[in-house]
Amino acid sequence: MKVSICGCGWLGLPLALSLKSQAIEVWGSKTTIEGVNVLQQLGINGCLLTLPLTEEMNPTTIQFLTTDVLIIAIPPGRKNLNPQSHIKNVMSLATAAKKAGCKRVIFISSTSVYDILQGEVLETSAVNPHSTSGQLHYALEQQLHQQWQQQLTVLRLSGLIGPQRHPVTFLSGRQQLGAGKQPVNLIHLDDCISVISAIIMQDPVMPVMHLAASTHPSREQYYTAMAIKSQLPVPEFNDDNKGFDGKKVNAKQTVSCLGITLQHDDLLLDAPQLHEK
Repeated sequence: MKVSICGCGWLGLPLALSLKSQAIEVWGSKTTIEGVNVLQQLGINGCLLTLPLTEEMNPTTIQFLTTDVLIIAIPPGRKNLNPQSHIKNVMSLATAAKKAGCKRVIFISSTSVYDILQGEVLETSAVNPHSTSGQLHYALEQQLHQQWQQQLTVLRLSGLIGPQRHPVTFLSGRQQLGAGKQPVNLIHLDDCISVISAIIMQDPVMPVMHLAASTHPSREQYYTAMAIKSQLPVPEFNDDNKGFDGKKVNAKQTVSCLGITLQHDDLLLDAPQLHEK
């Protein structure tokens, strides 16, 4: 099996290394020669890729796109975000992959598509996103589905936590933070990799999946505990939820379908990995 990962960043690179350890032929893309060289040194086939793609593609790009599974893991970013430009970039990639003979696509989306929902949220919950991120991801989901139909799996990820990535570092010591009683929706990098690997191997019938730990402590409870474990100043929250009780992303159907047991399902057990080991 051959898997190509567009976007070998915080999620894509460890995913590529995990797949490589399973004797899968893995290709990864980077936007710089230096990045491609790093991939090659790690035993991953590297492809220099700049989006949007044009009609004239070099042989390495065509080889990257001629794959059994293409994983699109390109975060839109927050600085200077141009939604239409990002949609153009992703769709140029998907169109070129279709033309090159790619068999399946896994699109890494976001639970931001549920931004205004409250209470329990299932994979089948209707969405009508209001935030820029939610609207952008949902627009891409729809366009990719129209293009790939049954050959597309959408995976909506909750807030990502793991090595050198944890929101407690930004909230530490801050005061009068709102929404302290709202539940958190988070998922660890290890569990993202396990679920994506299972999707690759199983080609599940569920067209839309999502992922979050089944525990949903309040923001105040969770970030206070994480700050104490990390020996950081504790953030202070107020009780103003602004009339919004928050949501709890229920991923039981996704993990049941894939036969997965989450490694980091109890969010309060793990201490943040703020530094590289």
